[in-house]
Amino acid sequence: MSEWTAEPLPAETVAIVRARLGTLVDGIIAAVQAGSPVYGEVLDAPEGMALKLGVEQAIRAFLDAAERGQRAGGSNSETDELWRRLGEAEFQSGRRLDDLRAAFRLGIRAAWRGAADVATRAGVSAPVAIALAESIFVYGDELATDVVEGYLRMQSDEAGERERRRRRLAAVLMDPAGHDAEAVARGAELAQWPLPRRLAVLALGGDDPGAVARRLDLDVLGGADAEGAWLVLPDPDGPGRPTAVDRALDGQGAALGPTVAPADAPRSLRWARLTLALIGDGALAAGGGTPRAADHLSTLILLQDRELAMALAGVRLAPLAGLPAGERERLHQTLRAWLAHQRHTPQVAAELHVHPQTVRYRIAKLRELLGDLLDDPEGRFELELAVRIAAAAPD
Repeated sequence: MSEWTAEPLPAETVAIVRARLGTLVDGIIAAVQAGSPVYGEVLDAPEGMALKLGVEQAIRAFLDAAERGQRAGGSNSETDELWRRLGEAEFQSGRRLDDLRAAFRLGIRAAWRGAADVATRAGVSAPVAIALAESIFVYGDELATDVVEGYLRMQSDEAGERERRRRRLAAVLMDPAGHDAEAVARGAELAQWPLPRRLAVLALGGDDPGAVARRLDLDVLGGADAEGAWLVLPDPDGPGRPTAVDRALDGQGAALGPTVAPADAPRSLRWARLTLALIGDGALAAGGGTPRAADHLSTLILLQDRELAMALAGVRLAPLAGLPAGERERLHQTLRAWLAHQRHTPQVAAELHVHPQTVRYRIAKLRELLGDLLDDPEGRFELELAVRIAAAAPD
């Protein structure tokens, strides 16, 4: 709070203003009611009594201090703390800080006019009236600082508490031990986060979800653990949501898990992280927009256990392993196209841009290496898995 000093006001001037205290308070209240639609209603309601008492106490403290030539209040004074508490109460009531400031300015102007009118009617000299007005303005500015400080203090405390509650909610929502619907519902209520019917989890390449969350025009939950950061997106398939996510990521590595019910949030995160890991390994192409697990389910199935997948590919394609790299790659491509087109040689040739006779030659080579697998349905299925794994997870 800023310091202000003044020459002691004459005792008779203070006595004159003090005698009209009730009228002065009523004038301030009336001015605020007339000029502020928000506080006009508040001051007529029972909750407005605290504000009226605060105005009266502030004027009394001002007059007591002015009579002694001292500053009214101080960081620990009863009046200053009262106005900080009033500021806290205004935040808790849900009223806007701009409305509070505007009402306060109205009150200060009314206090000055009321005191000046009282002094003029009593024949107070002009220098004394000016000193009175200056003191009122400075003191009012100090009280305005107090009330705003209280408002912002409560706002900060509540924001911090809400953030803590949201982190707890995120932890409960992502609990791998199982979904506790009652705990999630209670946590969402305390965190003031409307629990959506459907959500998806966005796995992030970095450790801090804050920057992306701030750029999103969505009420999201954020969290991080040893595997990285993530965000819970409500209604991820709603109008404009994919575009908003792309814009918020601004090139940061990320992948979006499937849209699920809240009970399946851990699964959405798990799939999102698998997608992100496969992109990092080169097994999936990032492409345009945010990669979505739902667009790559077959690859996720194949590679969710990388060791097992590579074991299958290694066993089934082992006969080709000793070939020169170029020939081995050509045979892999031919085998994959042959299986995909159900052994229709002209279609295979068209896809590979080679002569059908070249396809026949390569298939003959594959038969020589792979034997009966090409004629066995189970064998062909495993071979198709093997070539897909080899293509998605190259050595």
